[in-house]
Amino acid sequence: MSVGSRSSPLILPDYPDKRKLDMDLKNLTPTTDTVEVKLLHPSSFALLENEDGSPMVITVHAPHSKAYKAALHEQTNKRLKQAQSKKKMEVTAEDLEEANLNLLVRTTKGWKITYDGQMPKFSEAKAKEVYSEVFWIKDQIEEAVTDALDFTKA
Repeated sequence: MSVGSRSSPLILPDYPDKRKLDMDLKNLTPTTDTVEVKLLHPSSFALLENEDGSPMVITVHAPHSKAYKAALHEQTNKRLKQAQSKKKMEVTAEDLEEANLNLLVRTTKGWKITYDGQMPKFSEAKAKEVYSEVFWIKDQIEEAVTDALDFTKA
């Protein structure tokens, strides 16, 4: 009989050192709605610091959060409305890149960074400027958000 067939139940080996898995679904939910991204130098991977010695940090809303979903829904609804209008809708690669940038900007909660010799106050306009100019930050944010999917309570 093959494993997984109807006539043969799947039997998992019992490992004596195996920890008991948490079977409460509530404990398998995110513990926070934000992700704090500590920026690293793009080639040396050293932690980037502000002049005051604090780490450069960008805080973004996690994909499961209400704030992230609201920004995503607004963007999607705008596209759907365009698609449903009588105008022919064309989407280019540049449009998709701009949409991704705008979503990142809208889902950024705040930061403590040094940019152009200053510690700028967070604004969507400044975020768009920084993310466009310092392109590698977007990759670090995406990676940190992906890593944060290991969100379960310890």
